[in-house]
Amino acid sequence: MEEKNAVPTGSPSASIETGGPVVVENAGLKRKLKARHIQMIAIGSNVGTGLFIGSGAALHRGGPASLVSAFLLISISLFIMMQSLGEMTVLFPVSGSFTRYATRFIDPALGFAMGWQYWLCWVSVFAAEATAANILIQYWTSSVHTAVWISLFIVINLCIHCFSVKIFGEVEFVVSTLKVISIVVFIVVIWVVMAGGGPDGQKHGGEYWVDPGALANGFKGLASVFVTAAFACGGTEVVGIVSGEAKHPRYNIPRAIRTLMWRMIIFYVVSLLFVTFVVPSNHGDLLGGKNAGSSPFVIAIKSAGIKVLPDLLNAVVLICVCSVGSVSIYISSRVLVALAEDRMAWSVFVRTDREGRPYYALAFTSLIGSGICYLNVSSTGATVFGWFTSLSGMAFFLSWLVTIAANWRFRAAMKTQGEGDWVNRRFAFTAFLWPWASIFAFFAVSFMVVCQFYVSLFPIGGANPNAEVFFGGFIGVPIFLIMWGGYKLIYRTRLIPLAEVDLMTGRRGEDEEEIRMLERYENLPWGKKVLSYVRF
Repeated sequence: MEEKNAVPTGSPSASIETGGPVVVENAGLKRKLKARHIQMIAIGSNVGTGLFIGSGAALHRGGPASLVSAFLLISISLFIMMQSLGEMTVLFPVSGSFTRYATRFIDPALGFAMGWQYWLCWVSVFAAEATAANILIQYWTSSVHTAVWISLFIVINLCIHCFSVKIFGEVEFVVSTLKVISIVVFIVVIWVVMAGGGPDGQKHGGEYWVDPGALANGFKGLASVFVTAAFACGGTEVVGIVSGEAKHPRYNIPRAIRTLMWRMIIFYVVSLLFVTFVVPSNHGDLLGGKNAGSSPFVIAIKSAGIKVLPDLLNAVVLICVCSVGSVSIYISSRVLVALAEDRMAWSVFVRTDREGRPYYALAFTSLIGSGICYLNVSSTGATVFGWFTSLSGMAFFLSWLVTIAANWRFRAAMKTQGEGDWVNRRFAFTAFLWPWASIFAFFAVSFMVVCQFYVSLFPIGGANPNAEVFFGGFIGVPIFLIMWGGYKLIYRTRLIPLAEVDLMTGRRGEDEEEIRMLERYENLPWGKKVLSYVRF
């Protein structure tokens, strides 16, 4: 393969916005992801284990009210967070996204800790999806050893990344479309079942909210659901990560962010609300119940007596899980590239081939991710795997907090350096109800972190605090603080003064083609603007 030395130099060009030089910093990655790729990645790339399987454990622990409330609060918080991320991504569409913004706008030590934890988070997600795939396959057969299915899962996902990022985009486009269709079909089917249209003729009117009840395990039940919801919804920020390989980011990234709220509400809140009407929280097949055998979505269809459809839905869920595995390899490898560009990882990771694949970063990420997958084969490994799953959920919480904080610093730096009027420039993407909405989201996510601390210290069903249980549920925070403090102690980093914040490197000037696209969109009637989001 032909190598490309990806030292972040780039050729300066004149910025239409500022008149100053713009340094393009994006390794040797290629901008091959088109509008339709980004739209579908934003809509369905992270729909996988957390929604289809993890939600069953959350329903079992917290009850229907806790499940729906937690996902609703996270949906609102993530929409606000993504608005903050969008402001920075449109101006600085670089690989690594918010992990690099933490380094640039706040403190290099924070960027180091966030970058490496986010990398480990998605490596762990890869292992979680492998485990989920095995659980789903056991719906049909348990005669084949777990290691066989895990190996097949690994091979399928790694093969996708043997091709250019355009192929990854095409795969995600197809699978995300399948996810959208399957969830919409599920909602319609459950609606019919609730009305008594299933083969058994039974109607459902929320009786499971009364018996066994809306809340399970009180406040602890609610507190325990947040980390599962974070694991399920985590990945919305992937829109920022793909910006480094996106065509026309000034046009495409805001469009992807605007659809986020509807996607979160329909795919998570509405679908799970419907699940709670037809699946009781004490159902034995829920993950965490006595059998731990199925997705609550499959249980819902199966309980209604509908034949064939449960098998079909289980197969669709399996494909979705494999898709998230591919996304996890993509995200973690690109974060590794960003860390290497900032000299926080080995420089070899920035090397790409002529197709723009960071092959060393992909190989290293795949090796570690595959190793963690096989931990789940043994009982001891399953305990370690649980720690990695918890680390993923906590890493998402921390990444959302860091993103919002980086946005505050970005805004302050722009004002300090005399560019505070950028929000009034034509086609500027600005956050909704800033700063009040971002303050709400910051405190909401902080509340979720406190809830996870509480339920880790005083677990459901546990009489006294237990060190193993605590670190198993809250391990992400100590790891983050150790990396942050260790880097700061070794390199003596400091909070970057606002006047010294780098607002030039990687900044994207106005592109004539992007401006024409934005002008065409701006002049469209309201109805055609809406239709433009579903035109591929």
